Amino acid sequence: MAGYIFKQSGGVSGLLQKFDNAGLGDIAKSWTAGNGTLRSIDANQIRSVIGNEALEEMGQKSGVKQGLVATYAASALPLLVRSLTSGGAMPATMPASFAGLINAAPRRKKSFHLWRWLLPLLALLALAYCGWQKRNLLTPPPVATPTASLAPAVTVPSLSFKNTGGKVDLSGAVSTAAEKAGAIGALAGVFGQKNVTANVAVNPDLAPATWMDSLKAVVSAPAVKADGLAFKFNGDKLDLDTSKLPTDVRTQVSELFQNRFSNVEIAGLYQPGLEALGELQPGFGANDLTKALNQTSITFTNNSDAISTSSLAVVAGAAKAIKAAPSGMKIDVGGYTDSNGPDAANLALSERRAKAVVAALVANGVSAGQLKATGHGESNPVADNSTEAGRAANRRTVYTVY
Repeated sequence: MAGYIFKQSGGVSGLLQKFDNAGLGDIAKSWTAGNGTLRSIDANQIRSVIGNEALEEMGQKSGVKQGLVATYAASALPLLVRSLTSGGAMPATMPASFAGLINAAPRRKKSFHLWRWLLPLLALLALAYCGWQKRNLLTPPPVATPTASLAPAVTVPSLSFKNTGGKVDLSGAVSTAAEKAGAIGALAGVFGQKNVTANVAVNPDLAPATWMDSLKAVVSAPAVKADGLAFKFNGDKLDLDTSKLPTDVRTQVSELFQNRFSNVEIAGLYQPGLEALGELQPGFGANDLTKALNQTSITFTNNSDAISTSSLAVVAGAAKAIKAAPSGMKIDVGGYTDSNGPDAANLALSERRAKAVVAALVANGVSAGQLKATGHGESNPVADNSTEAGRAANRRTVYTVY
């Protein structure tokens, strides 16, 4: 990469001019010393400025696979420019420190003589053995250090997003350069490259981000452009902050994330029903509880009675309110489906889903004697089954408190 830079007329200045000509001058300028945070760039942008031919040459010289050269270059170039311009310099020719590394003569391979390394190795092993014997005879065993106070090693990916007036801050750590480039590229495509500031590390020791594909899809939704939206992934958990958004947008964002990230445990979902459950006053009646519960929404894995992980917080909120209900209240949990599929199959599925909700409420501390599960199949639709939105509305859980 250094060799490429100083092939340009003007060296570093010439490189920055190429990025400026490509409309990426502000990003490249952030890499120079004294300009604060390094702004990120993705593989496609690098390719558009440097060109495939130069990248192929770099790959051949460095031994990097062609499919990865642009990605690695996108990570390396900002740091390289920052290093080259330290102290305000803008070198036009390659500094001696870089030239020495690039032009260093290859080491001459020496002939192999077994005895040259075997005898010293045997001597070292003998000394080590004597030292071990002495230590075990004269030194008491060390006191074990408690491990409870040691911070656990980070093994899960994390990613934080914050939208402030259309300016996005993205930070965290993922396992591969491809995941990093995918997240940054998706946001840049929606908000514009100049409006995305990214500080995302790559750590191969981390587990893959199982939610990454869903994230890249969800950022294109209009609701995600809402000013003030923030969220943070930490492994398979998501903290969603919609507190700065208007009520209707909070609902849209929460529904979007609940449906898209069904296998992620979500804290901070906003549903009018959850808010209404939290506002119930002591001594509330059956009608109050019925109205609040029926504003909540629980989703299931497709064609299954398994409650989605993203709905667990909703179940917990419902259980908390039910446990606070006056003694003697009972609840019928009714399951409904859309009209897709045979009637008998839908009826059976709706009953299994109702029983799954009952089981989840019991697991959250509700008395099983208060609850009853009833399947209604595709009967009593509340919306048009000919549209996806209508079918989604008909797949519902209805509570009757008495």
